[in-house]
Amino acid sequence: MNVNHPLIKPDTISLRRYQEAVVARAIDANTLVVLPTGLGKTIIAAMISAHQLNEFPESKILFLAPTRPLAVQHHKTFEGIINLKDLIVLTGRDAINKRTKLWEKNRIIFATPQTIENDILRNLDLTDVSLIIIDECHRAVGNYAYVHIAEEYMKQAENPLILGLTASPSSDNETVKEICKNLFIQQVEAKTEEDPDVREYVQKVKTRWLKVELPEDFKKIKKIIESILRDDLRELKNRGYLNSASTEKINKRTLLTIQSDIRKEITQGGESYFDASIAASALKINHALELLETQGISSLDKYIKRLKKQQTKAIKRLFADSRMNYVIDLVRELKSKGFDHPKLDELSKIIKEHKNDKILIFTQYRDTVEKIIERLTQNNISAKEFIGQASKDGKKGMTQKEQIKALQDFTEGRYTALCATSVAEEGIDIPKVDMVIFYEPIPSEIRSIQRRGRTGRNTAGNVIVLMAKGTRDEAYYWASVHKERKMSNIVKKMNDNFKGDIGQQSLIKYNKPSDNPKEQKIMVYADTREKNIQLLKVLKEKTELKIKQLPVGDFILSERVGVERKTTEDFIQSIIDKRLLSQASDLSRNFEIPVMIIEGREDIYCIRDVHENAIRGALISLSLSFGVHIICSRNEQDTANILYLIAKREQAYGGKEVPLRGEKKPFSLEERQRYIIESLPNISAVLARRLLERFGTVTDVINASKTELIKVEGIGEKKAANIRNTIKSKYPH
Repeated sequence: MNVNHPLIKPDTISLRRYQEAVVARAIDANTLVVLPTGLGKTIIAAMISAHQLNEFPESKILFLAPTRPLAVQHHKTFEGIINLKDLIVLTGRDAINKRTKLWEKNRIIFATPQTIENDILRNLDLTDVSLIIIDECHRAVGNYAYVHIAEEYMKQAENPLILGLTASPSSDNETVKEICKNLFIQQVEAKTEEDPDVREYVQKVKTRWLKVELPEDFKKIKKIIESILRDDLRELKNRGYLNSASTEKINKRTLLTIQSDIRKEITQGGESYFDASIAASALKINHALELLETQGISSLDKYIKRLKKQQTKAIKRLFADSRMNYVIDLVRELKSKGFDHPKLDELSKIIKEHKNDKILIFTQYRDTVEKIIERLTQNNISAKEFIGQASKDGKKGMTQKEQIKALQDFTEGRYTALCATSVAEEGIDIPKVDMVIFYEPIPSEIRSIQRRGRTGRNTAGNVIVLMAKGTRDEAYYWASVHKERKMSNIVKKMNDNFKGDIGQQSLIKYNKPSDNPKEQKIMVYADTREKNIQLLKVLKEKTELKIKQLPVGDFILSERVGVERKTTEDFIQSIIDKRLLSQASDLSRNFEIPVMIIEGREDIYCIRDVHENAIRGALISLSLSFGVHIICSRNEQDTANILYLIAKREQAYGGKEVPLRGEKKPFSLEERQRYIIESLPNISAVLARRLLERFGTVTDVINASKTELIKVEGIGEKKAANIRNTIKSKYPH
């Protein structure tokens, strides 16, 4: 029977029994809904939204989804169900002022969590939101935006209600508890495919795996790479970081943990730089081995080329190894002969046998997507890529319009196969996929379930997993199977065993803030271009944070204090591209106390291939030439606390107001003259001052001969020749 509700369009929803049961409970308390893919989580969300809007007519609904295309998809679904016109999708692409107006005008807002988190930091008011729907809520761990939004929502909302939706929470009990705690979940509604009230709606999905044998040439390269990796592992074992140097017992996660431990040692004054180089080398060569085993020659060749462009000590040491150079020669030889991974031939064979089906291929890497499309095209199979929007390694991603067009063409049968990266795993509606092919297994149970969930929605589906024998493909496959079994057991027990963590402690914690005017709030202005959300969150908790476009610096803490924040990487890059001293000049000219915070645990002398004296010179210039106070911080939280303490000292103790400066102070004549001379090749601020003091005017510097220039301290023949060449050379048209 169709649902009859004033805010539901007639003849649009007919609830199944399990959906009715979930809706009936979820309207009363914060609820985590765990349902297999394709069983109508969005319908449940629509029904609860209609109830809340009817119950609280002046309220709003906020529907959060991890990606913009997914938010757009949910918006489209709701438009077909909800009997309202004021529904809107908000994204970070919309200007802040526009987002504010759209928020005020509309009752159901669909958005990515990053957009809403940014707006909360700009004082978005959630008071009248009567329901937040959190899609793919298994992401609500760590510092993900869902966590902060839920916390702020429970603080602000007059009638709060949270609905978390997922098909795959986690195989780890502690992670599930963290999700529930972060989203203030009070009850769980969990169903598996075996539950009696769900079973009749679940389509059968047949899974089979096909194993391929690696050619002898592959095994030869594999053996050499393993020998290089084993040497690094032995070194790490000898230095106490590993118990075993066996390549079979080591994975990426282990090496990342070791790398993190070494960095901690360095920040605590340890001399572990060589250890860090070994760990970095092991990570690189381990990834090369994975690409060879699971992806093929083309992917490995492209990876090696990208590595060679890096200039770290680990990379230089790696490519100084004769074995690595032998690997490069073998890879080039196989590529020139047209060899690649045997999975490609197996893949082409499968698709030819199912030429009348719609087939979705998943792979981890964009390089592999390109190779698959190329091979399928050679076999007269129509295929299209489907990748994310971000650009990587100089290659553009797909725009949202291109993604939508690709899905539409695939749906209409213009392509037999769609080859996708992880962007197609989560949520995006790809209707009627007859077969899903894993080009490689993945160890994540959540991603495996999401991949399989793309088929078997309305009719029975097929899943094929390609694996290379005797490689980490097999290890990853069994890891995901084991985790899925654990997760299935967790889901079965969730309804009975769950205890909500939103009792009296939360009621105390989330009392409305005091309106006592005597409690002075510390004011901090942050620039709109400051993107570190964790830093801004900490500041917002401690201060009255205002995010504005600042003409100078990243933060204003008082009338006297302006702050430029740089990560260690950005600090070195700003030396290379010559931004550093001009930023320092702006800071010192506009603030009585200019401050630069350099953030990060990394040793600034080891980050890039920049001479140590250049870094020392920059630090000395900041201090002596511009009077900039340099403060080091460990991470974004440390930076936030430093900013807070400076602001507190200035405002609470010193009584300094925080004016928002509308424009920079203009350059003085002397600064403009130095600026012109500093634009000459290899001329620092110090040399510019010496040249002007020697010749008196900009014109006289420009007209000075090579012989005259050399007489200035710090100007040698090469610099003088470059200056004269720049001045005399004709401008190229």
